Amino acid sequence: MLWAKNPQERNVFWLNGLAGTGKSTIAQSFSEAVAKEGLLGASFFCSQDYLDRRELKHIFPTLAHQLACCYSHFQSHIIPVIKDNPTITHTSLITQLEKLLVNPLSRAKISCVIVIDALDECIDAEPSSAILSVLGQFIKQLSLVKFFITGRPEPRIRTGFRLPLLQPITQIFLLHGVDLASVNSDIQLYLTERLTTITTQRSDLDLSNPWPHEGEIEALTEKSSGLFIFAATMVRFIESGNHDPDQRLKLLLSEVNNTMHEGRAGIDSLYSQILQYAFSNIYLPEEFANIRHVLGAIVLAFNPLSRRELSTILDTSMSLILTTLRHLHSVILVPCDESEKIRIFHKSFPDFLQDDKRCTNTNLHINPQTYHGNMALSCLKLLKELKRNPCSLPPSVMNQDIQDPSQLLENRVGGAIQYACTYWAQHLGLSPTSEDPVGQIVNLATNTLQNAPPWIEVMSIKNQLGEVIHSMNSLLDWLDKVSGTYLPLNMKELID
Repeated sequence: MLWAKNPQERNVFWLNGLAGTGKSTIAQSFSEAVAKEGLLGASFFCSQDYLDRRELKHIFPTLAHQLACCYSHFQSHIIPVIKDNPTITHTSLITQLEKLLVNPLSRAKISCVIVIDALDECIDAEPSSAILSVLGQFIKQLSLVKFFITGRPEPRIRTGFRLPLLQPITQIFLLHGVDLASVNSDIQLYLTERLTTITTQRSDLDLSNPWPHEGEIEALTEKSSGLFIFAATMVRFIESGNHDPDQRLKLLLSEVNNTMHEGRAGIDSLYSQILQYAFSNIYLPEEFANIRHVLGAIVLAFNPLSRRELSTILDTSMSLILTTLRHLHSVILVPCDESEKIRIFHKSFPDFLQDDKRCTNTNLHINPQTYHGNMALSCLKLLKELKRNPCSLPPSVMNQDIQDPSQLLENRVGGAIQYACTYWAQHLGLSPTSEDPVGQIVNLATNTLQNAPPWIEVMSIKNQLGEVIHSMNSLLDWLDKVSGTYLPLNMKELID
């Protein structure tokens, strides 16, 4: 069992699952496992798709009913409660928990496991989960009961588990921390089971034997990147009754980096749902502009950035970045440490945001050209502030004489400026050539050409001088595209 090492210290176990990591699948498997051992007392599987499974008021009465069916001595304690108050299912959560679960379980001295799956899918307006808040008040009276709770790391769920009454007795399992090889093994098994059944269900098909081939299953597994929802979406796409599954399989495998087909098969609806929930209380255009500013940088960055680096590059506060990402923990890994990199869990999410046919909410659609332009502008602004000899090296020092150049750059220059030095030209090459902020970029690009040494010094210490040539070529190519309208005479002369 998960709590075998410390049964007296932990009463609550939270399986922290991201969008699509298969937390419900694991919760179902866990419930089946403890049921076989005779330990499962009750379970409630939340779902926003069903009214009776998305309202909090149904959780405790359902658990009480299952416990009464499972334990006769629990039943004998709860029947008088219901007789005394037949409308108890309409009372407050705290009353439900106390009367329907805490008191009968304590009196019956029942030791069992209670599973609540996908708690994040319930409607809950409280800043910290209402279920977790009331559970914390009574958890010490339920020392014989273990609660296994799963949910995406939404703000109210994270806040609920941080409550002083719950935090000391809660053990958290991070699904995205599970070894990828182990996850991929499960996904590969799932894909094999689901896809091979197509050959027996479709009499109109003449498929090879075996189908799919082992290599095709492995390619689909790799494409899933550890997300069960992505694997399930691909299965739905392939097994569509109106199409040839072999053709659809080959279509997916022929475009390894393209997620459009999976989006049409269901992944886009998940992302739309997450974004709708995340920003449901945002109305002002300037607020959405700030959101796009932050998301655009994260989505289009050529290398992951930390909150601290993002704050410097975008010239914005870390609090704005945290506020923007607060409701997106199910699709973006946001470390607690401001110096650790922010990462997107699956390529399909940035693909979704950048495609206006998939992300139909114009307030959240990230136009790649526009936000590459913003990033180019931000990077060039940082380069303009860079002084000669940015690492304060002695005169005539050679690179091979520098001990630990990476640490020197981190201490003297910082990650944000290193990113700007390395990637400004790549962002520039993908920037607009006929709209704002072209004029600003041209002026800053002039400075970059005329005052090149500081950022070249950084690239030299990074042992990436070869990239300087590519950067300058990208700059000249881009300037050539805008030369008709924006390029000043002195810049034209410089290029010539």
